Amino acid sequence: MWNDSTQSLMLWLLPLLIILAGLLTAGHALLNKRDSRSAFGWIALCIILPIAGPVLYLLFGINRVRTRARRDYNTKVHRDALQTIIHPDGTDFRPLSTIGENLSRKGLSSCTNFTIYENGESLYPAMIDAINQASDRILLASYIFDSNNAGQDIARALAAAQQRGVKVRVILDGLGELMSIPRIGRTLKKLGIRFTRFNPVKLFPPSLNINLRNHRKVMIVDGLTAFTGGQNIGDRHLAEIIHNRHRVQDIHFSMQGKIVDELEWTFWQDWYYCCADPDAHHFRGTNVNEVDAAVWSRVILDGPNKDLDKLSHLINGVISAARHQVLIMTPYFIPTFDLIGALIAAHLRGVKVTILLPGHNNIKLADWASRNSVKQLLEAGLDIRYQPAPFVHSKLLLVDSNYSLIGSANIDPRSLRLNYELGVELFSETINAQLQDYFWRKADLADAATLNWLRERSLPVRLRDSLAWLFSPYL
Repeated sequence: MWNDSTQSLMLWLLPLLIILAGLLTAGHALLNKRDSRSAFGWIALCIILPIAGPVLYLLFGINRVRTRARRDYNTKVHRDALQTIIHPDGTDFRPLSTIGENLSRKGLSSCTNFTIYENGESLYPAMIDAINQASDRILLASYIFDSNNAGQDIARALAAAQQRGVKVRVILDGLGELMSIPRIGRTLKKLGIRFTRFNPVKLFPPSLNINLRNHRKVMIVDGLTAFTGGQNIGDRHLAEIIHNRHRVQDIHFSMQGKIVDELEWTFWQDWYYCCADPDAHHFRGTNVNEVDAAVWSRVILDGPNKDLDKLSHLINGVISAARHQVLIMTPYFIPTFDLIGALIAAHLRGVKVTILLPGHNNIKLADWASRNSVKQLLEAGLDIRYQPAPFVHSKLLLVDSNYSLIGSANIDPRSLRLNYELGVELFSETINAQLQDYFWRKADLADAATLNWLRERSLPVRLRDSLAWLFSPYL
């Protein structure tokens, strides 16, 4: 038992320790927070509530996601095979091409046989046909790989390819796989297909985090053909089936050329991270740059590791460099203040900015937060339209007449700060025109958002949307 003098000393020391904890926590926030409002909020909380403030900061204020990602995501896959060209002869892509070049420290890769697939009805048969024709290797990564009919069809095609001697490797996201029960991993295991889970969710040892997800979607066949974009694998993407309750409209792409080596290198990085397989070291690349290519491209990786904010910087950069038009199509739109500023600045200098969002959304919290976020853009006079149901999951950024950005990322904090994402830059007037055609077909069916519509929402709805926006970094 403590004597009276010890108790007296503790009574003097305890307040000092509490004050010291508050000051140390406030100092950590001051030194590490990148947003002044966030830093000020945490500092005020730690000073006003010197006990609860540091506890809350310890639980929610420290960015453990980035710390863990930098610690854990170590890969040793060489990139010698990624021979790119800084400035292809006969092209004039600057300044748009300079932004991705500085972010990725890579030039451009040739791209051929670029094909657009609308919805699962066109994508899945093309994927299965490519799998059936494979002779050497098939590498597949998908955030969601449902175990329903579409997923089972692709799993069986992979198994048939493996039986004829093709090497098959599959990466499943540990959380995305849980979107469908029973998990597709059971089917793959039964079929003898080698697969791994990216950051699996498990109870023992506990790993229940919903962050650090691999949101990339890519399939490489024989190192010659690659599929990538925003579509997952599952019946929900069969959008032409009217009675499909959760049907989703989306686009996906296939391509050939040197760009396939970049995408394959990305796959092997993720595979090595998951299981440290020495197979990843043997990647040498299959393609060469065609110097007279009509389409040039580049992969931009993004994640909470060393690639943090690359896609965010890229999006802000190319919008800031736009001269004529910016077309954005995304399922989840919760822009940062930097992006809002870039969009308004583009509009003020005469650039036509059109943003196309889904009027029906499968994640209500994200939709509510988004509707709170668009107020500044509508006040500035930007053209924002909402598409009718079913849910549209397509992701596009088109700048001027020859720049297109496709891939897996949404324009929200989860995609751009917490997930591992993949974008492909495409420099081509032909491809840009094809994607514009898709964009405007959707835009013509959409309803324009107005300030009156936003203001006429009832008070409970406005409060709901504002509260959802407060939690936008985690949606």
